Amino acid sequence: MKITLSEKNTYNEHYSTMLSWLLILMIFHEGVTPGICQEPPVMEPDMPQDYEDDKVGSDLEGMKTLFSDVLKEYDTRIRPRVDQSQTVNVNSTFVPQSLLEFDTSEQKFSILGYFRLRWQDEVITWNPSNYAETNYVKIPVYEIWTPSIIILKAFDGDGVVGSANTDISKISSDGFVQWVPEGIYSVVCHVDIQYYPFDEQVCTITYYVSDETITTVVLDHPEDVRLDEFTENSAWSIMSVNKRRYLLYNTYHIDVEFKLQRRANFATFTLIMPLLMLAFLNICIFLVPIGSGEKGSFAITIFLSYGIFVTIVSDTLPDNSLQVSYFLLFIIVLLFMSVLSVLYTIIQAKLMSSIGNKECSISCLRNKKKHPRNKVMPTIDTIEGVVNVKSAEVSDTDIYEDDDADEDTYTWGMFLERLDTICFIVFFAIILISTAGFFSLMLRRISQSTLS
Repeated sequence: MKITLSEKNTYNEHYSTMLSWLLILMIFHEGVTPGICQEPPVMEPDMPQDYEDDKVGSDLEGMKTLFSDVLKEYDTRIRPRVDQSQTVNVNSTFVPQSLLEFDTSEQKFSILGYFRLRWQDEVITWNPSNYAETNYVKIPVYEIWTPSIIILKAFDGDGVVGSANTDISKISSDGFVQWVPEGIYSVVCHVDIQYYPFDEQVCTITYYVSDETITTVVLDHPEDVRLDEFTENSAWSIMSVNKRRYLLYNTYHIDVEFKLQRRANFATFTLIMPLLMLAFLNICIFLVPIGSGEKGSFAITIFLSYGIFVTIVSDTLPDNSLQVSYFLLFIIVLLFMSVLSVLYTIIQAKLMSSIGNKECSISCLRNKKKHPRNKVMPTIDTIEGVVNVKSAEVSDTDIYEDDDADEDTYTWGMFLERLDTICFIVFFAIILISTAGFFSLMLRRISQSTLS
């Protein structure tokens, strides 16, 4: 079979076209497709500057060797000093986080926080280059020496700081140890209720190293107590936090003093305002008429309401306080006035039923009589059966009006009704004076605390 020249040229063109497409596919497969299917490279995040020195070795055997070397023949009973005559300086910082409870009746102050303790352990040191550049390790606190921090006046009797079973310490290659024990610390706090509910309290957390002296361990709190991590409490606000170090029983004690102020908004609207309304409602007893029959029951109801207030306030105050609350004295004054009003109502009802219609001999509350006036009266002469009316003459007899005649009968009932008005004025004045005195004491206390 012979192939003509034209067919041969056509065949060559198709063959060259196929080679071109094959070449394009190979280029696309080798260059473009791998670029699309290939996963993008994972970008490592930049390590913060603070963590660049905290490197952990990547060699498992090296880490095991490090732990066995640093803890080999380590004795937790011996202070971490090569020269045992030197002291161990322990720097502590207390960081409060939240005020959990302040029970004024039990005098219990509970706060959530943690201690940041630092010291140098000269026994646990190593060269990072010998252990895969490891700069720090984490070791349970029961495997190393730790200061025995004790809190004084612990409410539950156990003032030990930290837990040996769960706490972890962080040790750097140069021997510096950091221990951060966290917990709820409850102490006994003396409560001053004199200015309740506008009172201020001072509670102190005192801690020290129990089994050491100043010749072996020196405890310090170089930094101020900060409230950066503190969450506000709904009932109390922290006005200030101070720290103080002093020497007692041959060891250093550190006081972290919290100055608290009660948020008085709740007590103002739930105790003080209803009490004032009840006090002014008490004097309305003298406005109720005697014959209504409701005066006695109204007075007893007010008296029972004061009793409920005394019960509520006494539940919130400590039973063994050395001070007397001005607010409690204010309630007692109002309660005493309520007792007087009840006694007055009972005596008044008894007198009204027995001698209410009888004439009263006490004239101090009696209205003054009106002045008499002369009245013109005609004179009548009878002569021989004829009545002759002469000219009118002025009689010398003093004639009073009909109202004056009624006033001559002054009964005990009238006296008691007018006595109600006098009692209303007196009780109203006493309530105003006692209320003004109470609030003047509270405002003076608030102004003194603001200035201080």
